[in-house]
Amino acid sequence: MSAVQRQTKEDREYILTNLPAGVRRVQVIEPSGKQVYKRPDDVDTTLDQIMLASDGTPICMRGKPGRKKKPVLNSVTPQIAEIEAAREEHLTQDSLRREARSDAESDNVLNGIIAAMADEAAAIEFERAEAARHGQDTANHSSKRARVLKAMADTWLKRRQQVEGGIIDLDSPAFSALFAMILETFKGVMADSGTRPEHIETIFVKLVSELGEDSWREEAKVRMKDKIK
Repeated sequence: MSAVQRQTKEDREYILTNLPAGVRRVQVIEPSGKQVYKRPDDVDTTLDQIMLASDGTPICMRGKPGRKKKPVLNSVTPQIAEIEAAREEHLTQDSLRREARSDAESDNVLNGIIAAMADEAAAIEFERAEAARHGQDTANHSSKRARVLKAMADTWLKRRQQVEGGIIDLDSPAFSALFAMILETFKGVMADSGTRPEHIETIFVKLVSELGEDSWREEAKVRMKDKIK
């Protein structure tokens, strides 16, 4: 620190003039005592003290301040580059991935999942047949296919429930958006009918309180079940 205190204005000007190439920031102590990095052109050679390392060189920052950019690694071989390009093309063309990224609530996502599981089950069935043809153990293939078929059946039942007018998921984003629109419409109708704003507010406070009760949700589920029987 004593080296910093002995700096003169001329010393600081000399240091700044002879900074190594590529230096973007230099560490200084402002008159307030705060240590900061400044661009060389912003250093006040009259008031700022330049911080020096133990070897007497200025403490500098090369490159832009902030988090370093993630380096882009090139493929080790042309063959790997081709595989990576093929993988990227496959991801871009995958219909299920596109549907899920564009609208996760879409029925097409569930349909795509069922179709993908059917493809997987068929592929496992082929591998099992090949293993049997070569006299190999097929137990692992059978268990894998059984798990895929079970998951497919569970998904299909959920899809069937939706198609046939099953119970609405009261916690889904889609229902929340629909119910919010209904409440906004109801509130607008009350205002258009001449209901005083303070009365509307009182009614909606009570309504929100009732809708927050678990008993309301259970009653709603019971009534939906009765409708689809």
